[in-house]
Amino acid sequence: MVILDIMLPSMDGYEICKKMRQKHSIPIIMLSAKGEVFDKVLALELGADDYIVKPFDAKELVARVKAVLRRYRQGLTTVTKENIIEYTDLVINRSNYSVVYRGKVLEMPPKELELLYFLAASPEQVFSRSQLLDHIWGYDYLGDTRTVDVHIKRLREKIKHGAWSISTVWGIGYKFEVKA
Repeated sequence: MVILDIMLPSMDGYEICKKMRQKHSIPIIMLSAKGEVFDKVLALELGADDYIVKPFDAKELVARVKAVLRRYRQGLTTVTKENIIEYTDLVINRSNYSVVYRGKVLEMPPKELELLYFLAASPEQVFSRSQLLDHIWGYDYLGDTRTVDVHIKRLREKIKHGAWSISTVWGIGYKFEVKA
């Protein structure tokens, strides 16, 4: 894991984050005194997994590091090195942002693909709407949690399930369920 402090002498943290993300998939948490929404969004769009504004509480930092590592470890168990997840009749490739379903390439907006990829990377794990919003849209997303519902609905319309499905866990959220 890399924790970047944006106050660096030769290169700024954004540049380092961008370069690291091109070559590595390790978790990146950026620490900065810059607390503007623009700065946070830029860092997350360049590939940071989290962004913490100084001053911060040490307990919060530890909790965020644990959360990022937990997500990272979960992804390692089912994802190939090439950022490809394969199930029966479904291939999700995050490297080139493509989804192949029953042999056909599907047109899919980036957020839908990221949501599908995230769920499929952790089969059988239930995620709340808030967790999905935080991971896919970022901690600073100001929209409604129903955004997740809309994206799930669109995914279900595009892909009819077979050996797997995106299931609703009533009162909690969603999971990628693999049928035995």
